Amino acid sequence: MALGARPLRTEQLARRLMHVSERSVYRYSAELTKCQLIERHEEDGVPSTVVLSLTDPGRHLYRLLRGFAATADSRLPYPGSAVQSWNSLKLLGQLWECGFAETLSRKPQTMTELSGRPHGLTFHQVTRRMRLFTDSGLLQSYPSNGHPRRYGLTRHGRRRMALVAGIGRWRHRYVLTGEATGLTGAEMATVIRASLPLISLPDFAGMCISLGVAGQMDDDGHRAVDTLQGVVGKDGRVRCDQAPMAADGSAVGTMNTWFAVLLDGNRGRMRTSGDLSLVDACLIRLHEVLWETEPQPLAGQP
Repeated sequence: MALGARPLRTEQLARRLMHVSERSVYRYSAELTKCQLIERHEEDGVPSTVVLSLTDPGRHLYRLLRGFAATADSRLPYPGSAVQSWNSLKLLGQLWECGFAETLSRKPQTMTELSGRPHGLTFHQVTRRMRLFTDSGLLQSYPSNGHPRRYGLTRHGRRRMALVAGIGRWRHRYVLTGEATGLTGAEMATVIRASLPLISLPDFAGMCISLGVAGQMDDDGHRAVDTLQGVVGKDGRVRCDQAPMAADGSAVGTMNTWFAVLLDGNRGRMRTSGDLSLVDACLIRLHEVLWETEPQPLAGQP
């Protein structure tokens, strides 16, 4: 983030990053050079001067993080801020990597249910992570009528799906070169499912929308589709934990189409059917709520 505005000499970068030792700056700059996120340019002189700058992948990642840092409730420091704590991104990675985001995108879970997932963590390790996720605001815990305490995604945790989608497209462009996509169809479905409860569609109360992520075409010309449903409640909120029902409107898109919807607000290449006003309102609001700059209060449970 410090290199986003302009290239800096190594000693200038060390002064900007007051929370990191100068030795760490040199070590991390070498590692990031190997990762092709920054590049080193040595200027002539006695002694010579090394200038660090972002590569194309580094600039793309910088723009993604800068854009999200400007959104409401991002809890990321702005570039140049004296507070440079990015630990919440590490926790988001753990939430995603262990499969908790996918599980909790469907419905809240108890500690016992979360411990039984195929992540290889012990009950103690899951307990510790749930505490960290809750303290960071990604999850919330609440009792349920005398039953064991359950954990669910907060509004803050759901809005982090914008970063997951952004990093997915970044991975496709710069890391997984030659691969079809930066996320799998199931992973994109998780992003969408986790994000849908953020939106409110009061004009469509009682209606159901079906959304699908189309995979790559096989040798027979067919595409596997990962689908999910959202039901608009009486309060206008969209819920994804309802029993399956006939959809009033549907939209199916490829991975690149969904990246365009979530990150750019471009929904023109969706294959739609049914109530198009429902579909359009849902897709428009989905992009807006992930990138809005003013917090919008949401009644009820986050």
